[in-house]
Amino acid sequence: MTKMDIVNAIRRVRGAPEVDVALLAEAAEAARRVFPSLPTLKQPVLEPVEEVLHLIDMALPGWSIQLTGKANEPDGHWRCSLRETRGSDEIEIVGLGTGPAVAVALLEALLDVALQKAQR
Repeated sequence: MTKMDIVNAIRRVRGAPEVDVALLAEAAEAARRVFPSLPTLKQPVLEPVEEVLHLIDMALPGWSIQLTGKANEPDGHWRCSLRETRGSDEIEIVGLGTGPAVAVALLEALLDVALQKAQR
């Protein structure tokens, strides 16, 4: 698994109207190389938002999740940022994601953090 695998997973998530089992499994596998503590997904998958939140909790314990958007049917306009909450002078990593569904924005933000950490 390379950085390109994470980039490809981000591209697939960006183009998705929602998160399904296959997309979630692909993204979790790509992120697992950077975050080895991520669990293997069990079938059947719970609600996609809950699954992605669980992955974020496992990969980034203590990080803040900011989610904003407008719930417009049939698609919302969601933005997510993930940021480590600590008071230090280190360069901060901020994961960003957007999407028509909450799970899409959350998953893209998680992969964005994975990509930044993989490049270090």
